[in-house]
Amino acid sequence: MMRPDGGGLLCAVLWPCAGGNAQTTAPGAGAVTPLEVQAFTPADANRDGLLSFSEFRLFVRQMAAAGQSTAITIRTFGACRLAYRRGDADRNGLATPGELRRADTGFRAEN
Repeated sequence: MMRPDGGGLLCAVLWPCAGGNAQTTAPGAGAVTPLEVQAFTPADANRDGLLSFSEFRLFVRQMAAAGQSTAITIRTFGACRLAYRRGDADRNGLATPGELRRADTGFRAEN
């Protein structure tokens, strides 16, 4: 779902057109951190609010560089494809913020 100004769904929620402060929630993901916004927004190249596998790889690189533990683990073990399959719960080739949040929460609970 594209916004008329070219921003995607996540961008619409996080970066209101009115120029106000960024909100702290994303559809299906609940509260998001500024780090998540800073990594997700540029990774979402087509601004549709979803991450393809190539976009996900960039998202993971940026999160790992910022010190996020799950992303560091994914990078350390070269497990981007495995992590993406787990994150794309409905197997449609696009990971939503909610799917990514649930995958991260599940991974953290297991470790």
